[in-house]
This record gives sequence, C-alpha cells and structure tokens, in this order.
Amino acid sequence: MSTPLQILSSYWGFTSFKPLQEEIIDSILQNKDTVALLSTGAGKSICFQVPAMATPGVCIVVSPLVALMTDQVQQLKSRGIKAMAIVGGVSANELITLLDNAIYGNYKFLYISPERLMQEHVRNAIRQMNVNFIAIDEAHCISQWGNDFRPSYKKIVILRELHPEVPVIALTATATPEVLEDTIAQLDLKDPVVIRSSFRRENLAYTVHKEDDKLYRINQLLSQNTGSAIVYVRSRSAAVEINDQLNSLGISSTFYHGGISASEKKDRLERWRRSDVSTMVATNAFGMGIDHPNVRFVIHVQLPDSLESYFQEAGRAGRDGNYANAVLLYNEHDKILVKKQFVDAMPTPRDLKKIYRNLNNYFQIPYGEGEFSQHNFNFAAFCKTYNLNTRLTYNSLNTLDRLGIIGLSKEFGRTSTLRFLVSSDHLLAYFEKNTNVSLIGKTILRLYTGVFDTITSINLQMVASKTGKNISGIISGLQQMERDGLVELVVYTTDASLTFILPREDDRTINPFAKDVLMLNRKKETQVNSVLRYIENTTLCRSVMIAQYFGESNAEVCGICSVCNSDNALAGKKETTLIAEKILQLLEETEMNSREITEKLTFTEPKVLHVLRLLLDAEKISRNTKNQYGLI
Repeated sequence: MSTPLQILSSYWGFTSFKPLQEEIIDSILQNKDTVALLSTGAGKSICFQVPAMATPGVCIVVSPLVALMTDQVQQLKSRGIKAMAIVGGVSANELITLLDNAIYGNYKFLYISPERLMQEHVRNAIRQMNVNFIAIDEAHCISQWGNDFRPSYKKIVILRELHPEVPVIALTATATPEVLEDTIAQLDLKDPVVIRSSFRRENLAYTVHKEDDKLYRINQLLSQNTGSAIVYVRSRSAAVEINDQLNSLGISSTFYHGGISASEKKDRLERWRRSDVSTMVATNAFGMGIDHPNVRFVIHVQLPDSLESYFQEAGRAGRDGNYANAVLLYNEHDKILVKKQFVDAMPTPRDLKKIYRNLNNYFQIPYGEGEFSQHNFNFAAFCKTYNLNTRLTYNSLNTLDRLGIIGLSKEFGRTSTLRFLVSSDHLLAYFEKNTNVSLIGKTILRLYTGVFDTITSINLQMVASKTGKNISGIISGLQQMERDGLVELVVYTTDASLTFILPREDDRTINPFAKDVLMLNRKKETQVNSVLRYIENTTLCRSVMIAQYFGESNAEVCGICSVCNSDNALAGKKETTLIAEKILQLLEETEMNSREITEKLTFTEPKVLHVLRLLLDAEKISRNTKNQYGLI
C-alpha cells in the first residue's frame, strides 16, 4: 500500500502537503471521525481523496453542489482514478446500473447528493458497498445556524446507520462555534478530532472604501498591479460593462459569468492563469476550483450577502503567502440595495407555494409524480408565462433548491451527456452502414473512455472541431443514433436545468418546510446586518473582526488593514524610523515573532506590525516558517 505522500506525488504531482492536510489525513486513516475547518485554497478535497486512495473500498462523498461534484469527478478521472457522480435526471434503470458499477466496478469515489439517500435503491446499494469512509463536503449545510443551511443534509445520518463503523470526515471553510457544535451533533460524530486553520490571513490587507466613483478607485488600484486580480460584481451585465471600461483604461481584462459557454470559461480562465490578461471581472460563478497563487487584488464592487461568502471570495488573494489586498467598495445606495436584494425579496411560504405550483404546471407534472425528473428550463420564459417578479422568483427557486424540493442547475453552456447502449462490435457494424454518422461516433470513441459503461459528459464544440462539422450537424448525427437505439443522449439547449426531487403534492410539499423558510429569512437578515457592521466599523482591526465572527477570539491585529492603516493608527515618518531602529536592534540579538517584539517595545501593536511590513518589503528583515522575524 502506497503512503499518502507517494499517492499525492503519483496522482497529483505534489511533493509535499499543505499545512494541516497531513494531520487531517492521518486522523482519518486512524479511523477517527474528523472535522476539517480549512480556509479557501487550503486544499480540502486532498484531505479525503488521498486517504481514500490509500484504503481499500469506495469513498462516499456527499455534496450539495452538482457543479462541484461534476468538476471533482472530472478531475479525478483525468488522473486515472475511477469516480462517478449520481445527479438529477437519471432514470430508475440507469440508477441501478450506476450503483452496480459502484459496487462491482472498483470505483474509488461515489459522489452523491443528500436527497438521493432517501431512495431505497440507493440505500440498499450503499449497504452492499465496501465503504472505506464517508466525506461530507460543505458540512456546515447541516446546521440550521450555518451559511446555506439545507434541511436535506439532515438525511446524511442515514449513512451512519448503513455503515456505523466507518469513519466520517466533515469539511468546511466557514463555521462559527455554534455551527461547529451543531454540525458535530447532527452528523452524530463520535468524539471527533477537530482540526482547523486560523481565519486570520496575515499577508492579506482587508480594505474598505466608501466610494462614489468606483471605476476611478479600481483604476488606481490596478494600474500599477504586477500580479493578477479578480473584480467581483453582482450581475452579468456589470461584468461585461466593467470589463469594457477597464480595457479602455489600458488594464488587460476579460469577464466570466454563468452565461458564457464552457469552452469560453475554460479559455478565459487559462488566459488569466497564464497572465495573458491580468484581471478577471466576474460574478460569483467564478470561484469553484480557482487556485491561482499570484492574485494580488480581490475587489468587490458591490456588497456581498454574508461575511461567509466574502471571506471565501476575498481569500482567493495572496495564496502564495505574499502581500495582497481584499478591497470592498461601496456607497450609500449599495447599503439600500443589499437589503432590497437579500432581505426584502426573500420569499414567504406562500410565495414558495405559488412558484412551486407554477413550476409543476409549466412542466405538466401530474399530482403524485415527477420525482427526480429533469427538465430544461428557461427562467425568462417561465417568468413571462406567469407574469412573475423576476427577483422574487429567482430567490424562490434558490430557496426551493436549498430545501431539497427541486435541484436547480444554472450552468450555461453545460456539457451534453451520452452513453452507448450496444456493444462495440454492434456499433462499428452500424457505422459501416451509416457513414454520415460514422465520423462523429468514432471521434467520440477516441475522445472519451467509459462511454459504454457510464453516462459521460461530452464537449460538442470539441467533437465539432475534430470532425470539421458544425454543432448542429453533430447534434443531428447524435439524435439519429438515439432514434436508432444506439445511444442514450441528453443535449442541453437552454440556460438551466431543473430537477423535481420530491413527487408533486403542491401545498403539502411546502408545508413541512414553512418553519425552515422563516428561519432562513431571519438568518439572511442577520448576515446582511453583519456585512453592514463590517463596512461601517472604523475602530476594530478588520482581520480581527472577521476572525471573531468565526469564533477565533485570540487573533492579533494585522497592522495592514484599512482600520490599522487609518491616519490615527499609523506612526509618522519620524516615529516609523524610530520603531524600525528599535526592531532591528532587537533582532540583532535573536529571532522573534511579532508578539515578542511588541511586548519589548512601548509602541502600539498596529504601529509595530506596520513597520515590520515595511521592513519586510524593503528586504531588511525576513520571516521564517515559525513566523519569527530575523535580520537578512
């Protein structure tokens, strides 16, 4: 059996683990229930993927996000690791086939949504599997106090009943103390090992600017930027508009949102990663799997809806450990707008009943039916059909999704899927008689492995480029093969897909969740108010404020945020020189950390930390892995 480090090197190409990863892996390999609280970019997926590869059996991964499951499965497959995800739109026969493959096909990972655990076929199959351990991603979703609480997550405890001796690893990037305690209780974790990273990022300067001319401020920040940057906006139109404005100012940028095709997303991400363009203007669709170390600025042009989401997005800056800025720009109108968007437009149980009834009528779902049926969905057409308020409807759909009543995929340009239903010999014989589709079929066979065993995502644009045909020609050929019974095919032509997870019972479907809806609305109001307190704060270090929000009570002031760097916090030129001299004198004797230096000096901690940063930037001093400073 290979060691975790050998597995990491062989499959992922890394020669060492990130901080805390090895400790978490050791804990789960010792069959201990484990909770991993790691910040954005700390490598949570490695913490369960590596030990799963080191242990016989299959790892069951529960995740609320279809896009995240699909992305991780594709990444694992690209490394030669057998993995599958069971998502919406799978028929009963297809589900049985997939589960049989998971039991007998030497798969290492089975990704599944919590709603699927209510199906008897799924529970019976999992009971038969040789499960090495269970990974719960975004574990805070099980807590009613957590960001993105999902009642369906409470069904995860079924896995403990099916495999009571199998250890569980719960992973999250954001959990307050009450969320952590509730998560441990809800998952029935047995004396868990809790391993957490600090919420304080000492190289990240949290800055807030009240700014009417935001473009002027962005230009100021980015015109001299030598690294990469992300500018977060709330809408697709804003992404396009600000991208055009930045380009006109001479700042190379591109934009990214849910409305561009998969190939465009991939191309723009790679250009940004290669630094062909310095700045990505994006909605929050830009985030999953983004691991680019040289991000010097993350700028929010509008207020986030929670400190949880802000912490995750801002944390994409400075992952290389070098100085970086998380900048939030706002004006008075933004304070009104964030309440209007996320508090005033939250749906009531009555609103949800109306939208849910309209959805069932729109897709002609009979009463008592529709469970796990998937449908292409055009949001604008739906709202127009029933003359609905778009903002309230959008929030209602997201709430129905969070409650586990529907599954909503908002991935534009999604990949189509197929699986061949006949043997390879039968298929090749068909191609000899049907030369018009032969090139299409053989190209797919060359590009994708496993298309006879599982439903496989295919890139129509890639198939078109390899065959020299246009997209419509590819679709036409695939549809011919589907009519002839050779292939199971799903071609996406709309901007979203919607899966009905529960059978239709109209009001009776919504009634059990009425209390959860009201609780979610109250929690969202609390989260928005926390954001407003954050931007209006002028006395407490912003890094400390964020750390305290997540229950870290002993965080040191950063010395580099906009509060620590305010006019009344920083030393003057003469005082700065004096502090620098005193620090250098101390470091001539021995290496010290910032707390030891501050204790030996009479200056305030923010001033000392600020001067330490200046000395680091001037390469007068260095900092070791123990966060001790020394002379160069």
